Amino acid sequence: MSLFNKLSDHVIETSEQMLRVVEEGMAIMSGNEPGSNDGETASHQTMGGGASSGIGGDPMAEFDGSQTPEDFLQAESPLNGIAEDVLQDIMASQAAPESVRENINGFKAAIRWEEPFILALLAFHAITILFTIFVIKRGGMTSRMILLGIIAIIVRSAEYLNQWGNTNWESFATQDYFDTKGIFVSLMLSGPLLFLSFFMLIAFLREATTLLVQVKKFELKEKYRKTTASKNGNGNGNGKKKSGKKNSAKQD
Repeated sequence: MSLFNKLSDHVIETSEQMLRVVEEGMAIMSGNEPGSNDGETASHQTMGGGASSGIGGDPMAEFDGSQTPEDFLQAESPLNGIAEDVLQDIMASQAAPESVRENINGFKAAIRWEEPFILALLAFHAITILFTIFVIKRGGMTSRMILLGIIAIIVRSAEYLNQWGNTNWESFATQDYFDTKGIFVSLMLSGPLLFLSFFMLIAFLREATTLLVQVKKFELKEKYRKTTASKNGNGNGNGKKKSGKKNSAKQD
């Protein structure tokens, strides 16, 4: 049975019970006995198909003539439990996200991107990205190590920041983003910072590779220069020896 059919049955059953309650109340106010309308009540039960017993029983079953209308109104309402049943049916019919895309869309929909806390967090990441690019291009080894140290401290403190945010989120946010598993902090704080650290590591490896190639080139050039100089020295020595021999022969 679909959710709409269940809801329709609940509404029909509730309407029938409310009608019986009104009829019994009018009978009490007019001085008649509640059992005088048994015929009409039976006809209404026939229309409902006997399904009213599934809601929790007839609240008029325990009513007698000694009770006042106020006591009757304070009795258990036939509406009790209907809202819970409907909510349970709705929650049961809701399907959990199955794909990665659905999880991402659900995460994006759960965040209020226009609130100051989220905007401040995004601005922090933007400034950090620009500063990281500047340090990689023009900074020295000291500035890079300092930046990596700051990122490591923030990532290491993410768990404590999540606990603090879970306790004091009302002072800076409109809803509690800090769950016990730390999903929000991991995705919105630690994740981008770890990505920047990985980016800096790649830049270090690239620079190290470039320096290694330059050193090898310099070594090869130096080796070639020494080899050429030694060959030239040997050639000049042999020429001087030959010229010396010719001069001595002429003198003889």
